Formats: sequence, structure tokens, C-alpha cells
Amino acid sequence: MNWRDVFISELRRLFSNPAVVFTVFGGIIIYSLLYPLPYANQLPRELHVAIVDHDQSQQSRTFIRMLDATPQVKVVKQLGNETESSPYFASAEIEGVVTIPQHFFRDLLLGKSPVVSVGGDASFFLTYGTIVEGVVATGSTLGAQVKVQRTLTHDTPMPLATKQYAPFSLNAVPVFNPTMGYGDYVVPGVFMLILQQTLLIASGMLGISESGSHSGSASNPVSARNSKSLWARTAILAAIYCIMAMYYLGASLDINGVNRMADPLQLAAVILPFLLATIGLGTLIGIAIKRAEMITLIVLLSSMPLLFIAGFVWPSSALPSWLNIIAQFAPSTVVIQATLQLNQMGADFQSQLSHLTQLWLQAAGYLGLAFLFKIRLKGKH
Repeated sequence: MNWRDVFISELRRLFSNPAVVFTVFGGIIIYSLLYPLPYANQLPRELHVAIVDHDQSQQSRTFIRMLDATPQVKVVKQLGNETESSPYFASAEIEGVVTIPQHFFRDLLLGKSPVVSVGGDASFFLTYGTIVEGVVATGSTLGAQVKVQRTLTHDTPMPLATKQYAPFSLNAVPVFNPTMGYGDYVVPGVFMLILQQTLLIASGMLGISESGSHSGSASNPVSARNSKSLWARTAILAAIYCIMAMYYLGASLDINGVNRMADPLQLAAVILPFLLATIGLGTLIGIAIKRAEMITLIVLLSSMPLLFIAGFVWPSSALPSWLNIIAQFAPSTVVIQATLQLNQMGADFQSQLSHLTQLWLQAAGYLGLAFLFKIRLKGKH
């Protein structure tokens, strides 16, 4: 077969396979629209909390009003004791409970530090942290008011009293994630993992050996045994996924309000070896497994482990060394770090040469093994 016939044959195999077409086109578009939706608000706000006020003083009621005014929490119930909060936690009516101790007002007047207890649903770290953040902010503000008022009683001018309470001011400027939101933090990296997983499924299904089947139908032995088919399939998938990758790293991030800073050519230089490595790895999976439904299942089950060893959801330094070594064999681990540093952190392209080298080594290794096994399979037929 000449190259023109090989390309036409591979295009027919791709577009005549509904599972592959849906994975490549439907999966990419659907994920880009649905995955960012839960993180549209970036941070949890107005979390429902209950109050247990053992002091019942004017100052404790002021504290409750100030707490309810914060963007983090919303006071929805006042209870007599902490044990009453259990059924409300169980029914998800509240996410936290704040206990104001007895003698809260007296301790403030005496210059002591009353202990306000906070109970929250720690199974959701963002929820628990947000409740604590709201309580700390309220306590700090109320404490400042009390200290300034105490200083004013000694005929201290207001500007001086304010400076005495806070001799320095903190100007916190978040970098790389201006909104401090979860969406900006996780979506760009997950998009790269989605590209890898869908491409693994597509290339694996198309790379199933002649002895296997495409959803139960016999494959074309002439095309599958010819190494030209792998060249053609690699070129076709790489071209399609180059467009998908640019959509994910460009327009999709813009739509979801995620900042991007990299030059498109720099991203393309990183994406190309990533796609080649993934196509080669997917072809090897198809040769080894020979069942389309098993390829999908195995790739999907590997998604969560790959997400957590990629080094952006959980730091690589906190992973066992042996797990870090295994993670380096996944193209997603390398490309996630490279694209995040380039696109979200504004890193210089020269700093990514090690990642680029690793991706090209993976591409050469996986594609080389794929061609080797193709030739061996051809010789057996």
C-alpha cells in the first residue's frame, strides 16, 4: 500500500469507530465544559455554621454579628450546647459549629485571650479551612477593636492607638493564582491529564493487534501489520490532538478565567513530544491488551493515581521516592509540570529543557517499542 492509501485507511478506521470518535471529540469537548463547572466559584463561601454562646453577653452577640458578616460563613442556628449540633451535621444543614466560652466579655475587658472553639467537617479541607479563616478574621477584628478602645481611654490619639496595636501592616500578594481559587489551581493540570487519558484510549483501540478485535469485529490485517499504518496513525492523532491541546491551553482557560502566560510556540514545543509519547504508549497498551473495553477500563482506573503523583495536587516531595520514580514514566507527569510552569507561572523556556528532553526520550522509547512489536507481530503472521 502506498502512503496515500495508508492514510485513507487509518482515517477510515478512526472515523468508523464510534467509541474512538466519541473519546477523541466528544470526550475532549464535554470535559472542557463540565469539569470546571464545580469550581466556578473558586472558593467556598457562606458556609452554614451553628453558634453555641455560653457567655450571652453584648460582646458575644457582637462577635456573632461580625462572624455572620464575613464572606466565609453564615450563621444559621444558635444552639444550647455542642452535642445538639450532631444531627445537623449528619443532615448537612451545617458545616461547622462555633463555641463562645463563658466569661468571653470579661476576659476581653481584662486583657486576656478567650478561647473560641471551632468544629468543622474536616473531611472537606476547603470547608474546614474556610470556616476557621472566617472565625480567625472575626476574632482578630474584634480583638483589635477592644485593644484600641482600651488605649483610647488613656487619652491616646486614634492614629497612635492604631499604630500601637499594629506596628506593621501585611501586604499579601498571591502569585501564580491571583484569586487563590481551586479552579485556577487544579484545572490546567487536569486538562493535560484528560488529553493523555483520552489519547491513550484512542491510540490503544486503534492499535489493537490483528488477533484482537474492534468491539468484536475483525480488524484489517494488511493495515495493522504494516508499520506504515503506525506512522500514519501517529501523524493523524498528533495533528488532531495538537488542535485539542491548543484549545485546552488557550481558549478553554480563557473561558474559565484561568490566567495563561506562555507563548503558543513554546507550548507547542512541549506538547508535540508529549503527544508522540502518549500515542506510542497507547499503541503498546493496545498490543498488550487486545480488548477495547479493557483498555478504556484500565486507563480510566489509572486516572486518579496519575493525578496524585503528578506533583501539583500533592507535592512530589511528600511522595515516596519509589513512587516518584514510577511517576516519571508517565508523560502526564512531565507535561503537567512543564505547562504549569510555562503557562501559569511565566517560566522561561530555557528552564524547561530538562522536561523537554524527558518528553522526547519518552516519545522515542514508547514509539520505538511500538514499532518493534509491530514488526515482530508482522513476522509472526
